[in-house]
Amino acid sequence: MNNEDSSLKGYLHLLQPQLLIWIFLTYSIGSALVYFQGGKLEWGNIILGSLLAIFLVLMQSYLSAFYDHPDSPTCGLHRDDERYQLLKRLDRQTLLVVALTLLTAGAVVTVLLTIRHGLNLPAVLILGIAFLITFFSASPPVRLEKSGYGEIVEAILVCNLVPALGFLMNDSNLHVLLVMITLPLTLVYLAYKVVLSLETFAFDSTHKVQSLAVRLDWKKAMQAHNYLIMTAFLFLGIFSLIGQPWSITWPILLTIPVGIYQVVQMLGIISGAPTRWKVLKLTASGLFVIMAYLISFTLWIK
Repeated sequence: MNNEDSSLKGYLHLLQPQLLIWIFLTYSIGSALVYFQGGKLEWGNIILGSLLAIFLVLMQSYLSAFYDHPDSPTCGLHRDDERYQLLKRLDRQTLLVVALTLLTAGAVVTVLLTIRHGLNLPAVLILGIAFLITFFSASPPVRLEKSGYGEIVEAILVCNLVPALGFLMNDSNLHVLLVMITLPLTLVYLAYKVVLSLETFAFDSTHKVQSLAVRLDWKKAMQAHNYLIMTAFLFLGIFSLIGQPWSITWPILLTIPVGIYQVVQMLGIISGAPTRWKVLKLTASGLFVIMAYLISFTLWIK
């Protein structure tokens, strides 16, 4: 019974509930922008589109676990890796079945959207790019998530492609304002992923795990983190001068103190201060969530 409970927890762990919540949050930004511009919302399309995004992310998670499984010839995990210990308790074929089931569910949803005339050419292109990213992030020989660029790819998926999909479920043409409000969010999300890769830097660098921090090196990764935060707010200021409505801009500016605190923490680590990973991760994730929430909330209340 204990083994069954352990296996169930392992399968549930692969659901990545935090990431799924964030997918819903960024997806809502696209739909909210349509509402902000006075467009008509088709809630059936919105719900089906959100399911597509969720199925793609989950498919990647379970497909990656299938190829990372200790019984897989493509497994590159070290025995000391927590993920190795997690996957060892799971059945490899079950992981593949779940991944294929999610892929099939995504295909069914796509057909339903086609029947409802909810898919236009830009939506098909965005959906195709999202599928290629999720599939090749998990599948050999590419395995983008293992290349050291997985964090960048994930940031583009979560903060750019998902909101674009949400927007295109109700509009046939992408709007430049969507780029303006999601680009700073992408940089903030990438800074969060840098924090996560820095926490595991010692293990990753000694066990040949390619993460963004390992590829950049310790000090350069910390500097890149700070540049990402500062550039995000710089873009926010520039976009407000070239057409982004002030009603959208000023609520996002409320996150500046959180961003400053995050940069100060990283500067402290560079100077040799004790590293408080829990606080830093909470700050980094908090900045992303608060910024995404403020964008979505502001658009919905217009």
